[in-house]
Amino acid sequence: MWIHSVFAALLLTTPVMAQPVSDQAVRDFVDSHSAVTHLGKIARWEDPVCPNVAGLPASFTKFITKRIRDLAASVGAPVNPDESCRSNIDIVFTTKAQDLLNSIREKQPIMLGYFDNATQADEMAKVTHVIQSWHATQTVDLRGNKVIDSRNPTRPGGRELNTVSSTGLRTGDGVHSSYYRGIVVADPGKLVEYEIGTLADHIAMLALAQPAPGDACPDLPSILDTTNPACRKDAPVKALTPADMGYLRGLYQADPGATLRAQKDGIAFHIKDALAGH
Repeated sequence: MWIHSVFAALLLTTPVMAQPVSDQAVRDFVDSHSAVTHLGKIARWEDPVCPNVAGLPASFTKFITKRIRDLAASVGAPVNPDESCRSNIDIVFTTKAQDLLNSIREKQPIMLGYFDNATQADEMAKVTHVIQSWHATQTVDLRGNKVIDSRNPTRPGGRELNTVSSTGLRTGDGVHSSYYRGIVVADPGKLVEYEIGTLADHIAMLALAQPAPGDACPDLPSILDTTNPACRKDAPVKALTPADMGYLRGLYQADPGATLRAQKDGIAFHIKDALAGH
C-alpha cells in the first residue's frame, strides 16, 4: 500500500555532481525550469508562502507542508509564519486528477495561468503527469500595484484595473511578474514506488518554481526528473540536486524587474556556484 511504502525517506543523500559542467548544460537547465509569464519574465513568490496539503493522512500532510516551508525559507522565499494562514499553494492528492482540473477549468480558470482563448485553456487543463503544477501569475508595476494576468485583468480582490506604471526603459521597466496562486496535483495511485522524502522535494520544487512546458531531460539532474520515465533510468534522482538548489536560490535573489535574459543569467550564476560546492 502506498501509505506504508513511503515511510523510508527521512534520510536522503544528495547526488554528487561531476565536474566540470558546461555553460550550455546550465543554460539548458535554467530554460527547462523557467516558465515565462505573459509579461515575458520569470515569476516567483512575493506574497508569503502558505501551503496546504489535502488528500493524505495527517502525518504525511505535516511532512510535506514542513518541507515546502523549510525549503522556501532556505532559498530566500517569503514564508507566512502562521500555519493556519489562508493558503496560496494547494497540494491535492487525488486519484481523480483530471476531474479536479475539469472543475477548475469550469469554475476557476484563472488558476490555470494565462491563456488567450478557450482552446488554450482546455489544453492547459489536461493532466499529463503524475505530479503536475499550475500557477496563476500577476503583474506588479513600478508602484507595487498588482494585476492578475488574464484576458480580463483585474486587481486581486476584483478591484477595477487602472493603468500599469513603469519606467518606460527597455533595460529595466520596473514591471515584473509574481505568483498569485498555485496548485500542485498528485495521483497517489501512481506514486506507490516513491518515498515520501522524494515526493516532498518534488512537490516543494513545483510549488516554489514553475518549469517550462515540455518533458526535456537536461544534462544536469533534477528532482523534476523523478516522475519522467525518459529521465535518469540508470540513476534515479531521489532528492533535490545541487542544481535545483542553485536554481531556487538564484530565482529568489534575482532582480524581478530585470529582463528575461538577465534573470536567467543570474539564476545560472547561482547554479554554477552550487555545483562548485559554495
